[in-house]
Amino acid sequence: MAEIYTGPNYSEAEIKNMVKEIKPVVQKVELEEQKGSAEVFRKYGVLALIFSLEYTFCLYRNYSGITYPIFMAATLGLFHLLRKKDGLSLLSTRSGNKALGIFHVASLMLLSIHKCMTTSGALLFLDAVAIFLLFFSFVLYLYVDTTGWDIACWLGGIIVSIFLPFAHFLNPFFDLGQWIKGRGGEINKEKKQVISAIVIGIIVAIPLLFVVISLLSSADMVFNRLLEKMVESIHLPDNFADIIGIICTLLLSFLAAYLIPYVFDKGEVKIKARGEGKANPITAITFSSIIGVVYLVFCLIQVVFLFTGSMKLPSGYTYAEYAHEGFYQLLTVCIINVVMVSVCTREFKKSKVLNGVMFFIGACTYIMIASAVVRMIMYIQVYNLTFLRLFVLWFLAVLCLWLAFLMVAVLNRSFPVFRACMVAITVAYIGFVFANPDYQIAKYDLTVVENRAYEDKYAKIDEYGSVTDYILSSLSTDAAPALVNDENLLHKFDLHITSRDKYAKKNYEGFRKYNFSYARAQKLFGK
Repeated sequence: MAEIYTGPNYSEAEIKNMVKEIKPVVQKVELEEQKGSAEVFRKYGVLALIFSLEYTFCLYRNYSGITYPIFMAATLGLFHLLRKKDGLSLLSTRSGNKALGIFHVASLMLLSIHKCMTTSGALLFLDAVAIFLLFFSFVLYLYVDTTGWDIACWLGGIIVSIFLPFAHFLNPFFDLGQWIKGRGGEINKEKKQVISAIVIGIIVAIPLLFVVISLLSSADMVFNRLLEKMVESIHLPDNFADIIGIICTLLLSFLAAYLIPYVFDKGEVKIKARGEGKANPITAITFSSIIGVVYLVFCLIQVVFLFTGSMKLPSGYTYAEYAHEGFYQLLTVCIINVVMVSVCTREFKKSKVLNGVMFFIGACTYIMIASAVVRMIMYIQVYNLTFLRLFVLWFLAVLCLWLAFLMVAVLNRSFPVFRACMVAITVAYIGFVFANPDYQIAKYDLTVVENRAYEDKYAKIDEYGSVTDYILSSLSTDAAPALVNDENLLHKFDLHITSRDKYAKKNYEGFRKYNFSYARAQKLFGK
């Protein structure tokens, strides 16, 4: 016997009203399940495609050519158009602050210009890292509220900005599908099923094909020889690797240009400001005071032993050996101190005693930096100048600035340490690279050698037999102008440059790859 319905009886009008209320909810669920958005593709698709084309044209196998600043200018232009779509400016945040935006744009352009003014592998690598970090810092500045951020927040934001787009790498394809669907290009259900079945069949067949072919070829020599002849008959074009490389470059640059602004626009990059530290400052005072006592003894030795020279070294121990043995350990301790001051300022509650200890640690660190500089200068005086030694001296100067900003933050914890460091380090780095380090190194070493006794002219530089060997083997074409007064050395430099694969003429031929340093060197060589 059927059960008798005892529930409420709704009139036809009430049922219609309930259907009207449920229908929007169902439509909302359908929209949420629908993958992709034609509107998003219209916003990012064309600009991302233009970026991928200009990136591939300017930078494919060409990271030191004149097209690099052209690429950067075009990229900033596209970024401006994207920001304009949202009614925003390329230079200013939503609050209207422009100063840091102008600094980022100017710095990115200067670093891009330098890329086509040097052939030094070390500088090209450092330029690339600086541009990469500076660009993501710029995007964070424009899209995210960075109020109260410290160095850890900025570094976390940059890391999240780099890796977060990977989580959405299929979105552009879903968006493209919806855009095609909206333009009347929708594929019917039967065709979709056929295409899906074919794709799945191919995916399943590929691994099975490798297994079956390998087994059959080992089972029958005639079949194996037939396969070999088939493979030999396939002639790939000479530039096949470039074709694949260009396709991959186009795809990856398109995805980067599409997804980076996409995740920022959605507000997915969220880094919460740390605020005041909450840990008990007595902990920091205890361990930093113990370390400070050791630093005090060490710094007194530096003042008496190294700076004044009033004490003698152990027998058989030269100042050059003394300087070289302790330099890198001292540099490491200086970096540890800077990190320690940063962590104590960030994690622990305010305390006048802790502030005093941090200032003492900072003062000791400055003495250690001075000691490291003196040691390096002593070592250079004996064993001449190299790129690494010059870069280390520059780094120590930057470390002094960083530590100074940290000392300000000890007193005023709202001080924007990262922004101050970023601006100072960027300016210092731009000054360093535009000073043409390879030229300065060659000029210094040759001047020093001229003033030395004959037997000292062939003193080793690291693993190189002499100053001349170091210049010929390690310096880039940036150093060529320093050799113009020595025709014999200039000729040898020309021969060494020509023999290095990275200086092959094909790497600098044509408009895309024109490099000012290489062209200037060729002119000095009389070519």
